[in-house]
Amino acid sequence: MKKLAFTFLLALLLGGVMAQSPVHNANAALDTNLLSIEFHPKGAPFSFPMADLKAVDNALILEFDHLGPELMDYVYTIEHCNQDWKRSQMFEQEYLMGFTEDRIQNITIAQNTRALYTHYYLGLPNRNMRWLLSGNYLLKVYDNTTDRQLVLVRRFHVIEPLWGVSGQFVPPAQVDRINSHHEIDFSVKSKNIRIANPQNDVMAYVLQNGRWDIAIGPLKPNIMREDQMVFDYQNKVVFPAGKEWRFFDMRSFDFKGENVKIIQQQFNHFEVTLLTDETRANRPYIFRKDNNGYFAIDNQNANQTLLQCEYAHVLFSVKQNLPFEEDDVYLFGAFTNWQIDPRFRMNYVPEAEVYALEIPLKQGYYNYQYLVVNRETGAIDEEGLEGNSYQTRNTYQILMYYRPFGERYDRLLGFGGLDSTDRF
Repeated sequence: MKKLAFTFLLALLLGGVMAQSPVHNANAALDTNLLSIEFHPKGAPFSFPMADLKAVDNALILEFDHLGPELMDYVYTIEHCNQDWKRSQMFEQEYLMGFTEDRIQNITIAQNTRALYTHYYLGLPNRNMRWLLSGNYLLKVYDNTTDRQLVLVRRFHVIEPLWGVSGQFVPPAQVDRINSHHEIDFSVKSKNIRIANPQNDVMAYVLQNGRWDIAIGPLKPNIMREDQMVFDYQNKVVFPAGKEWRFFDMRSFDFKGENVKIIQQQFNHFEVTLLTDETRANRPYIFRKDNNGYFAIDNQNANQTLLQCEYAHVLFSVKQNLPFEEDDVYLFGAFTNWQIDPRFRMNYVPEAEVYALEIPLKQGYYNYQYLVVNRETGAIDEEGLEGNSYQTRNTYQILMYYRPFGERYDRLLGFGGLDSTDRF
């Protein structure tokens, strides 16, 4: 397996290089020195990034590390967007109270670690910046140290909880999807607001595990019953069920956690080799409670805090007898920013018959999966290396937007959550 490992020098060469093709309206880390990025409601690290319109301070938390000895000057702002993530027509003074831009001031330096890094922490809203409108938002972080550059983008949602949303799982309309997909119908009670033209004024999106890259929408209600809008489509709100996420436990370097094969200590870093994975397509379903793709930074070393978490170069590998002719294999999960990112494209190693990749990760517990993606079209192979099973536990999010004639932005008035285990 030594032949699979990328060298530490390669990791250093990659570090500090801005990612190509910057993305301005999707989750992205545009500086490869930014790692361990977490953005979630306070106290709920595996939850959807949403806050109430009248939220108290620090309802949402952003945390990340900058690798290296430098102390960076980061400034942030938030931008109001429509339901399609394009910037809305609202001016900053209409959706923001306080400053339109502010510095991240909660900064701590890692203590006695081999890898040098600085940890940054931001809570939203705060006394310097508050939102005034519901809808979609982008949190944008800029490096103001030498030359202002966009380095981090995170999507989040602000809701006015005026509508009740309820959903249910139904058997997929296509018989051949019954054992591999989840189909959802849902309805919305629009009390307190009279909707003159629901076909034009109302839009719904359905997400699986909080992922906008596979979201279904915008959807229009197809049945109206007094104050209830019904979204009862056949073969439209359907998602591949996937399998439970793969995982590994790297909360300590004193012993091997689950699915860790080798831990090696180097002068200024650790090297961790995971057990080689096998394809799960066309394999029986095995239940293992997961975190639906998220990770949690944690330290189980004796008498050490989170500020003493180490970084390791982690080697992933998955068996594949021959390389795919037209497809690439990508690592995927929260630590890839929920993006199919060239930095996480795996390399085929013919002598070992595996796809492999080594990346830097911080101590913690990680979920991940392998995506098989067509090289030309970017389409994801639904079966790929993971397969699908209707027993898989997924969470689903239903977002309801409202924009009557004459308004200049999309209000987020309803949210519903579903868990596929509710089917049983």
